[in-house]
Amino acid sequence: MNKKKRIITLLVLTLLIMSIFLAGYTFARYYKSINLGSASTSIARWSFGSKNVEAQINLSDGKIAPGSNGQFEIEVDATDSEVNVEYEILVSNEKNIPTNMKFRAEIRDEVGNIISSTLETNSFYELAVNNLKGVIPVEKNNQKRIITVYWNWEFNEEDNTTIDSDDATLVYDEMGNSSLDCGFDIEIIGKQVK
Repeated sequence: MNKKKRIITLLVLTLLIMSIFLAGYTFARYYKSINLGSASTSIARWSFGSKNVEAQINLSDGKIAPGSNGQFEIEVDATDSEVNVEYEILVSNEKNIPTNMKFRAEIRDEVGNIISSTLETNSFYELAVNNLKGVIPVEKNNQKRIITVYWNWEFNEEDNTTIDSDDATLVYDEMGNSSLDCGFDIEIIGKQVK
């Protein structure tokens, strides 16, 4: 009987080892690993700026009066950007701008080609809101916008006013004194085009 137990035990062990081997072999037949390599890319460079940063833009070299005119430039630069850039020029804090001063603009690329010209408007704020925005593409020699703003304070022969505030929107301090300084703040907003 001992001999029979040993044979049965040996037979059971042999069957167990064979079933483990066959189960492992069967599992291995349905498992496969394929190495596809690695995925990688580069992030596009973003660049946006202006030569006018923190600059004082003068409307004129001297004082202005009815009959005077001039121009100034705003540069929008996306030269090193590898994505299209949407820009917008904002104007705020206008003070003492003559009521009959007119503004218009020409927008050029970096080699001087005119991209667009605007009609004359009654304020720089109005000009900026309606016209001084656009998209700078990722193209060689086309990643800057030079915006030349022309202003003209018309001489009005019909104007018989003798009070300064009739010709400009003068700002008065708490003492009732007005400043004859005129101007506005300019901000350029740039964002990646979606």
